[in-house]
Order: sequence, then structure tokens, then C-alpha cells
Amino acid sequence: MIILSFGIFLFFLTGTCYGNMIQCKDETGNNVDWFVMYKIPKIAESANPVIRKGVAYMFMTNNTVNDGWQLSKRDISSVDSIPGKTLESLYNDKVAEKLAWLVYNDQPPNTNSSHSKYGHAKGVIMTNENQGFWLIHSVPSFPSMPRTGTEKKKKNNTKEIIQDCENKKKNTTDDLPIGEYSYPNSGKVYGQSFLCISINSSEINFIANQLIYNQIITYKHNIPDKLKEKFTSLLNVTTRPKIKRPPYNNKGVFESTEGVKFTSFAKTDKWQKDLYDDFVAPQLQVDMLAETWLNGRGKLPSECNGTQVLNVQSIILNSANVEFKSSRDHSKWAVAMKNIKNKSWICIGDINRADTQFNRGGGTVCLNSLNLWKNYRDSVNDVESCPRKKTGFIKSIKKWFSKTIG
Repeated sequence: MIILSFGIFLFFLTGTCYGNMIQCKDETGNNVDWFVMYKIPKIAESANPVIRKGVAYMFMTNNTVNDGWQLSKRDISSVDSIPGKTLESLYNDKVAEKLAWLVYNDQPPNTNSSHSKYGHAKGVIMTNENQGFWLIHSVPSFPSMPRTGTEKKKKNNTKEIIQDCENKKKNTTDDLPIGEYSYPNSGKVYGQSFLCISINSSEINFIANQLIYNQIITYKHNIPDKLKEKFTSLLNVTTRPKIKRPPYNNKGVFESTEGVKFTSFAKTDKWQKDLYDDFVAPQLQVDMLAETWLNGRGKLPSECNGTQVLNVQSIILNSANVEFKSSRDHSKWAVAMKNIKNKSWICIGDINRADTQFNRGGGTVCLNSLNLWKNYRDSVNDVESCPRKKTGFIKSIKKWFSKTIG
């Protein structure tokens, strides 16, 4: 009887720990409803050695957001970092093989290839029968490859085989160890953004459907047989299905484990518009400041017609005593320009403001939170002003004539 009782006790104990394990984590390993992170760029002139190495990060959780940005003393490449703690289950083989999860990135780890025909999207989704998390980030070649799960099947054609061989010949500093948490060297140079949301398993199929719009590249996944019927959309997204009929964009609301509402915006390559100017800002009915990658081709200027979307040009993070230009930042986030009528939105996601992104899937996830909004809004140091309106030749002559004669 004693042995039986002890066995039942262990069953409930391990079941509770097992359930609690699959959520977003803070630095102590405790469950949090959500967190945001800002990986600081590598700044050689900083007095902080962690910032100089390019592995420093700031964070806020739902429990600490009132205190603002906190500079971590930990290295983002450490297993004791916030993403290291959150992704711990992914690299525990005995745990990971029992969970449903997928890791996606248009620039997968341990390869020099990128998938420009698919979505510009990076993240992790993981769940058990009851709860899990969705981690959205901007880091190429992250996270490192888990040992368990199913790898993406490669097409057996000559062109792809040749390309794979060429990629393997290239010397890359981003080869990460398989089966353990790690952070790529390329991700240290620039700033990066993270958003993690703890979710009930009932939200998984909605999120998976959004990822279909995002046209994600899943480089490894695991869906146990006992969970396939429950998470049909999650299984479907691994096959890279396409949205064949309009609408080619989709918006929806889902909730965290504590009932906080998040709004997800997703688009396919067929939508052919700017995510922020043509979708997010009009739907949220706010002017926005967008911090996205400015170093690529086809950068869009600040948009000042209708709902405005202005490009952020520099960032200041007072808690870390750093200031940097957006050209040193690979983050993808947007914040409401003003807090009007309790619309204090902050969005973190995948897509850049560039016309080259019209041909890519991707999205963003938004939260209406005054304290979170204030911290992101205060980090905006400078923005690109509205472009001057071009006046026609006749109007220019009339304007000159009126000034000269009158």
C-alpha cells in the first residue's frame, strides 16, 4: 500500500512538473505568462564586457514590466539565459520526444542557405496535451538543431544536391552543436528581438493556421501519434501548404495562459503589400514607429498618408547605457506613436519594411499594454521624417511666380 501510494504521489508530482515545464521562463526558471527580450548589438566601445561580446540582452516579463527594461547579467548563449531556460525541454530528448513542437527559420542553423521563396519568419512552438508556448524571434540560424524529431525532407533532384554540396564547402562560423542549446555567432553582431507567449493547447491550431499564412520553413518537428489528432493544423504546417485563394492575409486574437489578449497579423507572398502600413496600423487604428532591418534592398520610406508608419533610425536603451543606429539592429518591432484612447500597442514579429518583403510571407503579434508600450516608445531615439511631397512643374512655377511678383 505504501509503495502504491508513493507511486501515485510521484505520478502527480512528475505530471505537475512536466506540465509546468512547457511555458515561457524567466531567468530563475519560473513560468511566466509572457516575456520580451532585446538582444543588444555588439558595441566595442561599451564598458560592459557582455555588451562588447555581443551577447547582452534586456528583458521584461509580465511580472516585471512595471519595473521597465532590466539588463541581464547573463550571456544569451548560456543555458541559464531566458531563451536557454525556455528551450530547455527542446534539448531534453526524453521530454522532447513526448511533446508536439516545431522549429522554423528561413535561415536554418548549420547551413549557408536561405529560403527566400518562403516566409521571412523565425520561431518555436511547443506544447503538451495542456499547455505550451510560442517564441517569436529575429535571429538567423537559431535555435540550434534538436537531436529528436523529424528533419525536413530534401528533394531528390540534381540542382538541390549540387547546392547542398556547395553550401557544405563554404566555411561558416555558425555551425551549432546538435542536441544542445546554443546561440550563433552571426546573431551577436546586430540587435535582435524576442517575444514569448505561454498558451493553452487550445490555441495551438489557430497559431498553426497563422504560420501557414506566414509560409514558414520548418527545419525540424515532432508530433507524437497521440497528439496528431488534437493538433491537426500543427501537423499540416510542416508540409508547407499554401493559401490558394484570397484573402491572402489574416488577423486573429488569441489568449495567453493568464487570459491576456494578443492580436496576430499574418500574410502570404501573394498579398503583395507592406505589413505595417497596409495591415497592422489601419487595423489597430494607430500611427506607428517601426524598427526593422534597414540594410537590405528595397527599404520603404516613412509612410505619412492615412495611418502613418515612420521608420525608426536610432535606439536608446538607458538601462544598458547604450545608443545605436537602426543599421546595427536586426529586430522587427513596431510601437504606437502615441497612447491615444488606450491604444498603447507594441508589435513584435518577422517582417521588414522593404518592397522585397512583398514577396515573402510573415507576420507580427501585438499586445496592448501601457507599461510595455512606454518602455518601447521611450527607446525610440530618432525617426525618419515624412518625405517631402513632390509638387508638379506647373505648381512649382506658380509658387515661384507668386513669391517673386506678389
